[in-house]
Amino acid sequence: MRKTVSVLICLAIVVCSVAAFTACDQETREIDMSLRPDTSYGLYWYGDDATDSVISQENMPTKYYDPEKPTVVYSHGWKTSSEEKETMTTLDKTVSKTKGSSGDMDYVVGLKALGYNVAFWDWHDYAQMLAFLQNEIWVVKDADALSESDRTRYENYYEALVALDGRSFAGELVRSMNAVMKDAADKEVVFIGHSFGGQMVTAAAYTLYKLADEGLLSNNNIVPDRVILADPYMTGTDVFGKMDLLDETIETTPTALKAAEAYEYMNSNGAVIDLYGAMRTMTYEAYAGMFSAPEELRSVIMKKIKANTVYVVQKNLTDAYGSVGDVHVVSRDYVLTSFIEGKKGNMDGCAPRTSMTADEMRQYVGREFNLIGNGFDIAGATMQEVLE
Repeated sequence: MRKTVSVLICLAIVVCSVAAFTACDQETREIDMSLRPDTSYGLYWYGDDATDSVISQENMPTKYYDPEKPTVVYSHGWKTSSEEKETMTTLDKTVSKTKGSSGDMDYVVGLKALGYNVAFWDWHDYAQMLAFLQNEIWVVKDADALSESDRTRYENYYEALVALDGRSFAGELVRSMNAVMKDAADKEVVFIGHSFGGQMVTAAAYTLYKLADEGLLSNNNIVPDRVILADPYMTGTDVFGKMDLLDETIETTPTALKAAEAYEYMNSNGAVIDLYGAMRTMTYEAYAGMFSAPEELRSVIMKKIKANTVYVVQKNLTDAYGSVGDVHVVSRDYVLTSFIEGKKGNMDGCAPRTSMTADEMRQYVGREFNLIGNGFDIAGATMQEVLE
């Protein structure tokens, strides 16, 4: 009996030692969460309105970040030049395309009135080379690996890699939030991304969920409850390389597939992702229309996306403003405006809607809807479920 007990004790010690070693091994993975000073990109936090902002730093005045309030983080997408600046106001193209029916809203004022902290991910200076943006967002690339001719040919991409210096934009967004929101209370966190910004917030949200699983965040309350995608551009272009902050390497994969897999992972971990598509050739048919990808792969991507998101086609916008061109920016402003108006109770008859909480929206995940209405008329919009 004593021998049996002794053996059992020894086995228990060995098991505990292995478990302790494994736990220690998991806990000791080190990541660099430091903020870099004086970058030409960053997460800007708003004060009173869209003209008043400061870049991320620790211990900011509560005018810019209040840890007791919910938070909205927005990212812009592709820009044809660094001068094509975007702010948290209704875009001029939207006002023109809708003949003024969109109104001209300062989204900061609207969101602040609802009690939100408001932050804007600004990467204008490096968002110009459409074919390379997924590399800047998802993975770490070495600027020195580019040939001299490619540095000239792809100048803006090269400048982005030099500025990032071994990091990615999604990783930098995560670092900014980790520093600023270290004392965040358990309040709603919403990511909103337009166009290629949809890819930005997807990669950043995915990184946050993965880091939370590893226990590497200073505060898990910074992980987003909602990821809202306004006419997101995911593309069939391949992405490959090591992800910033994560112990994960992306093998050569169509970016849309990596995004779909990220939706699947986040959905399984409690996130709610809602996708609003307007520009036919860029978003809600883009994945199915990746001509370079086999039909079977396109089908897999679409099934994953639809199974793990609330999938909404903005027919109200395409019917009124066309399915290509400036309807893409109208989609951005419709999503931001409807988020605010919905929170104010001005679109109660429309469900699902952007302004719902994650708990309210969760019942609609895996379902597809057409948004029906008269152009930018938010109060009169309705949802029509697409049933197979």
